[in-house]
Amino acid sequence: MDLNTSIDSHLEKIQIKFELEKIKGTDLLNITSFRQLNLFLLKNIYDKWESNFETNKIKYFNYDSNDLIKATDTMMNILSNNISIEINDFNDLFNISSKQIISLANNPKAFIKQDLLMSEWYDADKIKKKAKYYHYHKKLFQMLVDKIKSNNEVSVKASELVNYIDNIVLERNEDFIEEACSFFNLKKENLLSTNSQIEDDYYTFFNLNKNEVDNLITEALNKKTFEDTISLIISSFHENYKNDISSKKIRDFFHSIKEKKYLSSK
Repeated sequence: MDLNTSIDSHLEKIQIKFELEKIKGTDLLNITSFRQLNLFLLKNIYDKWESNFETNKIKYFNYDSNDLIKATDTMMNILSNNISIEINDFNDLFNISSKQIISLANNPKAFIKQDLLMSEWYDADKIKKKAKYYHYHKKLFQMLVDKIKSNNEVSVKASELVNYIDNIVLERNEDFIEEACSFFNLKKENLLSTNSQIEDDYYTFFNLNKNEVDNLITEALNKKTFEDTISLIISSFHENYKNDISSKKIRDFFHSIKEKKYLSSK
């Protein structure tokens, strides 16, 4: 069975259960047997709200005031208790979250770095909130919290956290991979093969080391438009690849970037 077929199969069961009802927040916590997937469903809802909030800020208010920060936290808590999703909207959410599971299983370091860069600054509490959405990677987030505390810092830039993660050995979590394979009915080699050839090859396009390429792509994926993303990536290509961007292997690479950007922006 391939991933899309598995996703459709799970959605069919959920659609039968919620045929005449909207899906509530309490339903999401146990909507599947796969806890990490359930957490990503909630995470994507929160990320969408936070993204919309940031986009719609206007210049007449001090969004850094403690009162406003507390008020927005309270509002988010109220919203989380009033989640109500039509089944058609849930289908998109489920598809996106499922594919993010595969990305996290394949390359946890790259996925988490990209996720952290969705915000500019972090304090210990904000990192702990982020950690709640990661069932298998809480140790990494605790290391980030400990790093902030050991440096006696109130908050740090996301880019600094990313640089710190670069110095941490973060292997694929075999328990996570096993559960993902079981849930999606995939063989391990199939689950880990997504875009593997492209990911193995694209480092040769750059005049940078592997960590620098990973960080560049993570930064690029957080640009507002796909054009800005590609522009930043091409700026660090070897000269010979800058003159060969119409080749199939580079077009395939750009296509994989477009898919990742689509997933991260939903």
